[in-house]
Amino acid sequence: MKDLRDYVKYLSSRHRLLEINEEVDPDLEISAFTDVAARESVYESKTLLFNNVKGYSIPVVTNLFGSMSSVKELFSNSYASELLGSLGSLKSKGKISLVKGSKMFLDSKPKLVESQLGRYRRLNGLDELPITRSWPKDGGKFITWPLVITESPKDGSTNVGVYRMQVYDSLTTGMHWQAQKGGAIHAKEAEEAGKILNVSVSIGTDPHNMVAAVAPLPVGFSEFAFSGIVRSSPTVLMKNGKYPSVPANSEIIINGYVDPKEKRKEGPYGDHTGYYSFVDPYPVLHVDAIYAKKDPILPASLVGQPWHEDAVLGQFLSDFLMPVIKATNESIVDIYLPPEGIFTNMCFVSMKKRFPGEAKKVMFSILGLGQLSFTKIIAVFDDDIDIRDVRKVLWALATRVEPQRDVQIITNAPADSLDPTSSLPAFGSKMLIDATKKTREEGYNREWPETLSMPKDLVEEVERKWRRLKS
Repeated sequence: MKDLRDYVKYLSSRHRLLEINEEVDPDLEISAFTDVAARESVYESKTLLFNNVKGYSIPVVTNLFGSMSSVKELFSNSYASELLGSLGSLKSKGKISLVKGSKMFLDSKPKLVESQLGRYRRLNGLDELPITRSWPKDGGKFITWPLVITESPKDGSTNVGVYRMQVYDSLTTGMHWQAQKGGAIHAKEAEEAGKILNVSVSIGTDPHNMVAAVAPLPVGFSEFAFSGIVRSSPTVLMKNGKYPSVPANSEIIINGYVDPKEKRKEGPYGDHTGYYSFVDPYPVLHVDAIYAKKDPILPASLVGQPWHEDAVLGQFLSDFLMPVIKATNESIVDIYLPPEGIFTNMCFVSMKKRFPGEAKKVMFSILGLGQLSFTKIIAVFDDDIDIRDVRKVLWALATRVEPQRDVQIITNAPADSLDPTSSLPAFGSKMLIDATKKTREEGYNREWPETLSMPKDLVEEVERKWRRLKS
């Protein structure tokens, strides 16, 4: 996929694209269409291309990753998952080793070319773009699929993140990067150095770059290197003057700066929690220049209560990055972040328990893993429980948990800043639930009762007879 429009053509060839040629309003109507499409088919909804946006000549595309089939096809290169697993299992001075000698890692290094901004036209302001408003009580229009690119003032390393950008006026936006995000860390470094932070924003690039930007990769692993691995060809970046380099296939490019000392109220915004986010102070992006292809496509996203494309991406990435998670604890069999739990709010784990208290060890190890550290509720089960089957999960919670013994509350812990239940922003509590069968060493003074089951060979024989009787 050489660029965004190549991906759109691909989706069309797979009958996963719906083109809408009647006039639509970027204020709520595009989002309403997207909401209806996403709810029509869970995990397999169509991408929508709006060719006639009221007041604009630029089309808008939404729900780019509403189809799990498309996402899996994009990431069919299993070597990327294997490499991440190897990175997660190798330690060097307490940090994940990037194994720079790995041929795959070296081959994925982005390719830098000279500036190609001559192919773009310069816009006068953000009001020339059909930026959408998602929900009725949003604080305004938001750029929802920006790849925000920053460089560390300390070591020059690059971070790419998707941080929503509330449009304040034609040359100013909010920058919703949370304190633990790479962009915020770079802004903090700039503040300590008494500098502003130059920022590039790529809107509309190939799908591998877009997914890599939202992936919770190991610290120090380049998003553009990751997209190169799964694409099986290096990401091509073009020089961008004093601003960070951007994908050479970007539809729209915004160059600007953030003054780390400047904050402005941002929000509310209809977020993936299903609630409007709080109005809080966030940094401000001052736009220096905006460039667009002669016939650009503007991607937009809609989030809310499941199921939108964020649920598809979240489910896929949690599975794809499983090798990294498993590498932290060999007893882990599976991890499931149910979309209904908004991913960061609930985590189910199955494990092969080998010694007393190991379930707690597993839960604590998860709380030490990157963005999983924001998980609010973790429940651990024995490996005989299919944690992706809510019926089995509820049965195990009801029959293997004694609340006083098996539930632990951790207070004063980092929390997702979008969690509406926390009394303070990004600061709250955790619930750890040990739903494994208990041993005497764990305080259970009886023999754990045996789970009901029929002999396997008898079940297979009866099932054969049952199928014959039904036919």
